[in-house]
Amino acid sequence: MSPPRTAYLLKKFPRLSETFVLGELLAQEELGRDLHIFSRRPTDDEPRHPALSELRACVEQLPSRSELDPWKALFTDLANPSATFARLGALVEEARAWELPRFSSLVNEALFVLGRCTELGIGHIHAHFATDSALVAMLVHDLGGPSYSITAHAKDIYRSTVRPEMLSRLFARSAFTVTVCDANHAYLAERLTPEAIAKVRRLYNGIDLDDFASLPRERERNHVLAVGRLVEKKGFDVLLDAASLLVERGVDFRMTIVGTGDEEAALHAQAERLGLTDRVRLTGSLDQSKVRDLMQRATLLCQPCVVGEDGNRDALPTVLLEALACGLPAISTPVTGIPEILDHGRCGRIVPERDAQSTADAIAEMLADEDGRTRLAEAGRARAAELFDRGQNARILYSWFEEALSRRPDPCALPA
Repeated sequence: MSPPRTAYLLKKFPRLSETFVLGELLAQEELGRDLHIFSRRPTDDEPRHPALSELRACVEQLPSRSELDPWKALFTDLANPSATFARLGALVEEARAWELPRFSSLVNEALFVLGRCTELGIGHIHAHFATDSALVAMLVHDLGGPSYSITAHAKDIYRSTVRPEMLSRLFARSAFTVTVCDANHAYLAERLTPEAIAKVRRLYNGIDLDDFASLPRERERNHVLAVGRLVEKKGFDVLLDAASLLVERGVDFRMTIVGTGDEEAALHAQAERLGLTDRVRLTGSLDQSKVRDLMQRATLLCQPCVVGEDGNRDALPTVLLEALACGLPAISTPVTGIPEILDHGRCGRIVPERDAQSTADAIAEMLADEDGRTRLAEAGRARAAELFDRGQNARILYSWFEEALSRRPDPCALPA
């Protein structure tokens, strides 16, 4: 009999902005884990990372909502429909208090995934982000399916619309829940039930250090790089204001901003209004190899992250991990887990959030201080090897999956 498999349940896969998910999948496969990937929605029309070709796992897109038939699942597809129907009744009764408008559609997805887990021999499900995908994983489990775990990142725990009681329910029923920095864990500890926080474990996202090793080439002079989705929490409007201040001071520089997002048009307009179009280039989305090339050539990285009006923020920005690994000095802010990446200023400069003046000062000072940049680069590479090595962190997650698989519940047992 084959050992039980592990599935990842994701909103969309692949996704250009979620390189950490692809890296984690590849690392688990390198360790020998047999994976299956459920993508709940069609992927976006965007560039694909070349590393995607290395993934062996099958990526299965769920049928559209209009194509899902819960009655077919209950009466045809499921191995034990009577037990599932009994659990569904208990779940509906419980969920009346949840005030979850999407409950019926999420149950519909869960019934489909439950049937596929039985067919595929899946013994555990992992979901990234404590949002609808995690809810579907919990419902699959509540309907008699495999155990589940979650990685909680940032928008799924910090947004003003997040309900702590729902997070507590999700986390308490999980086999375990990962969160990606100590700042997240401290924030959750103040808001979750004791049963829920007892399931939460901190594990940093990892990156492949070899992929981002600094190449023996000379860095370009006075080239400032920023990478990320063009959304409020990245603070790129602050970066453009800082660029305008640098122009006023006569600082020689050029700037590249990589990414797309809701604020793209506004940022283009801001750059034009500030007279920066000859200094600042917004490239749109680029695949990982092109981003890596820019990171190995730029002088410094600036990511002036902020807490958004709705509470959304970055927890552990992957681009800062990559900057450490390739010896690219970085400037950022004290938002959430960023001080943990930059070792509270010892591996990079930290400036106050939403402070264009301080951001401009840090850029100008770092551009003028080659020796300082060298010291930061050396300290950053050492910190990346210590805390953010993908292989090392993947082995920890692998052991947690094994732990969950070894004690998965009897799928025929009805809940008490």
